[in-house]
Amino acid sequence: MARRGRKAKVGAITLAGIGHCRAEPALSEIDNPLYNRAHDGETWNPKKTMAVKNMKESALVVLEQRKLIDEAQAKAGERFRRIWEALGGAGAGSFDYSREPVDGGGPRSALSDRQIQAGIDLADCRRVLGIGYDVMVKVAGEGRAISELAQSKNLQRAYIEMLKQGLTALAIHFGYENRGNVRKIA
Repeated sequence: MARRGRKAKVGAITLAGIGHCRAEPALSEIDNPLYNRAHDGETWNPKKTMAVKNMKESALVVLEQRKLIDEAQAKAGERFRRIWEALGGAGAGSFDYSREPVDGGGPRSALSDRQIQAGIDLADCRRVLGIGYDVMVKVAGEGRAISELAQSKNLQRAYIEMLKQGLTALAIHFGYENRGNVRKIA
């Protein structure tokens, strides 16, 4: 508290101060969500755009920042996380009994179509990943750091290698990367 007669000093406000205390905002180039292929080459329709990205959001972002995984692997990890969250990896909700039923409406389904499709996609991911599925769930799905999974450096390196192999397999499965026998489209 400031003393009487003196003004309190206000420090510089940063994005990290407003958000999470461990946030590390940085400007990075991302895919433009409003990109339209019909208007390719126009100046108002770029493929990439600049956005503020939290560099401490997940272990995948940190690994991408350190150049341990490439762009296709990072996209595959983000897609796995979206599938995991759509299925309710953050916590599935229960049936809401407080909502009043509407006349003419049938019973509500416990799962939405998006959740059912996410379950099918997650089963495909489990089939593709095999034994590395658990590591992918902990790191990409739940957002844990590699250092939380193991204390020894050798085991951390093994987890990183298993994660990289799984991300490569998912990148091939999702079509972000090919096995080298198909020519990439520019």
